[in-house]
Amino acid sequence: MSTVRLGADELWYDEIGGEGTPLVLLHPGVTDSRIWDPMLSFLVGRQVIRFDRRGYGRSPRATEPHSGLGDLVGLLDALGIEKAHLVGNSMGGETSLALAVTAPQRVASLTLLCPGIGGYPWEDGAEDPEVEAAWATAKDANDIPAMAAVLGRVWFASGSDDYLDEQILAATTLDYGPGESFEQDNPEQWDLVDRISVPTAIVAADLDPADSLKASIDLAAKIPGSVLVRLAADHVPQYREPEAVAEVVLATVDRAI
Repeated sequence: MSTVRLGADELWYDEIGGEGTPLVLLHPGVTDSRIWDPMLSFLVGRQVIRFDRRGYGRSPRATEPHSGLGDLVGLLDALGIEKAHLVGNSMGGETSLALAVTAPQRVASLTLLCPGIGGYPWEDGAEDPEVEAAWATAKDANDIPAMAAVLGRVWFASGSDDYLDEQILAATTLDYGPGESFEQDNPEQWDLVDRISVPTAIVAADLDPADSLKASIDLAAKIPGSVLVRLAADHVPQYREPEAVAEVVLATVDRAI
């Protein structure tokens, strides 16, 4: 477990030795990189790198403008990695797509779990009125714990635990609490994903919010040759169904060999 300096800030990362082109795991915006813990035992023998985005887990909060894509490229460069298999969940999936459309030579394969998609035409879905009302009340009161509880209901539909409760509170505090946000948008991807030519798999979770589930399905239809896998999980399928997700990852990696 180490850190790299990117500009004025440090990024925590963990590297597990193994064979082949590295797998780089990119966590969602609602948890840190420990969300991958249940899956690691199913990746034994592979070189695996995971890291905490600035402000998440063991990486200090940002003090300067940055982007997910810039930090991913910075980490790869610092570690001397020219090409990697990217495994990204939600926000981490969006960053993976950003690298795939801007520097495709650096991506060996893509496994995307309930990914965000920059530039996708998101639709306003029919939200649960009770959830909407609870969110409005909590946000109007600037009640961070109450806001986190609502978001937990949305993203962790399979149920929560101490780790997920801690994570959603930390992420909500980062997004809505005091302090300046230096996060910059990644380049948009939606209009360019049909150019992706590396082996790609998209894991769509049946308990994901409706708009996110639809986006995963639409993405799989637009990337040539991609494989769509549906699991009975919520927004963090690697935490709920780690063996099944690991099987998808390894099958996608094997397609790149």
